[in-house]
Amino acid sequence: MTTPLLKVSNLSKQYCTGFKWLQRQHTQALSPTSFELGKGETLAIVGGVGSGKSTLARILVGAEERSGGDIHFEGEELESRNLNQRCRLIRMIFQDPNTSLNPRLSIGQLLDEPLRFNTQLNRYERNKQVIDTLRKVGLLPEHTDFYPHMISEGQKQRVAVARALMLNPKIIIADEAMTALDLSVRSQIINLLLKLQKDLGLSYIFVSHNLNIIRHISDKVMVLKDGEVIEKAPTEQIFTSPQHDYTQRLIAEQTQRLQTR
Repeated sequence: MTTPLLKVSNLSKQYCTGFKWLQRQHTQALSPTSFELGKGETLAIVGGVGSGKSTLARILVGAEERSGGDIHFEGEELESRNLNQRCRLIRMIFQDPNTSLNPRLSIGQLLDEPLRFNTQLNRYERNKQVIDTLRKVGLLPEHTDFYPHMISEGQKQRVAVARALMLNPKIIIADEAMTALDLSVRSQIINLLLKLQKDLGLSYIFVSHNLNIIRHISDKVMVLKDGEVIEKAPTEQIFTSPQHDYTQRLIAEQTQRLQTR
């Protein structure tokens, strides 16, 4: 049996909300959640606001601590790897490049930063990798001298993709990464991500509420509601034969929105 690239077992997250009668009070942001992701596979995580999907993404990328559960990468407990290794394995593309890209740094500096802090490459080697990665995402070497405010929204998202690629990760998590883009630019970025997946063997976790995108790019879907997984199945099965009434409602609402455009 093939070992999955990523195996998540009973991952959970609680937040302390204060004290009552000297007892610590908690809110459950993510109930015990389990899933697997294979090499070159795309998992979509869908759900409404407060469903726990972004919390799950942030835990996986190391931006937030889990309250319980295990994460295994290629059969090895992820906790046992150091921070540099963690940065290399799983990278994230955030929703809004305007807030995730430091406006005071040039594109070249933004892409050089992960290499400077996480590798032993010299300046020449880092510069070469920055330019190679810019080309991979459809940008030019000259873009290294540009600042975020000097380029279009679509180009900013390409820079965000390039930044996620800098340490040659095996998994990229996209947290609502297409939401702010107009339709034509969104299509370009999706096609770029699909090409990168094919060329580099990447695995993706897409966190999104846009079921149109999900159906086009994912292999399987996990539906969250109030911090709980309520349905998990191959993509076509979710769309053609959803089992849970919440999933049925999400698909119906999306279909209705498309019909009223």
